[in-house]
Amino acid sequence: MYNLMKNHLLLCLCASLLTACTSTSPVTKTSAAKPIEAVQVSPTNKSTAAVKVVASKSIDAIEYLEFAEAFSNMPIEAQRQSLNSTNQALTLNPNDLLHRMKLAMIYGLPSSMLADPMKAQQLLQKVLQEGILANSQLAFANILFDYLVVLNKPSKQANGDNKRADSLQQKNEALQLKLELTQQKLDSTQQKLDASQQKLDELKKIEKSMGEREAAPKK
Repeated sequence: MYNLMKNHLLLCLCASLLTACTSTSPVTKTSAAKPIEAVQVSPTNKSTAAVKVVASKSIDAIEYLEFAEAFSNMPIEAQRQSLNSTNQALTLNPNDLLHRMKLAMIYGLPSSMLADPMKAQQLLQKVLQEGILANSQLAFANILFDYLVVLNKPSKQANGDNKRADSLQQKNEALQLKLELTQQKLDSTQQKLDASQQKLDELKKIEKSMGEREAAPKK
């Protein structure tokens, strides 16, 4: 079942890329989506020149698919090395589109042994919201994103069920604690009643003994 899902995803990715390439004008590295520009202005001096942070240029989606295929065939140690190098590249340039997509694939591909579908969905959603992908890249990203959404639905439901189960468990433990405290109070009350009854019995014995002495004939 797992292998079937993986193969289906890869086939869908390939089909989407072919459709995007045949239904749109050719996309080259230089004609990719325009890079976004984030403008930062000093809060203390509005006249200060704005600082532009420009994302790296988009690349053709074929490179995404090639990376996905190569990464899927890597052993676990090679996948870890790929993750480390990708994170290092993003530390130097957080806006690098290629490595942002690589990171999403590392966490989102079915064949990844480092899979974190929820994190992959969040990373990919941010890229999609920025609108910096070309048409062929967008087809690839949308199919991977839809796969992650479907994959994460049972996870979210399971998390909700786990939270409800934890809540019920906590309520049950609290009720159990109250019952134990109530039982302790009942035991303490019973002990006091037993002690009072013992004293009452002793008083009755003394009273009975004194009555017998008074009623005894004097010699």
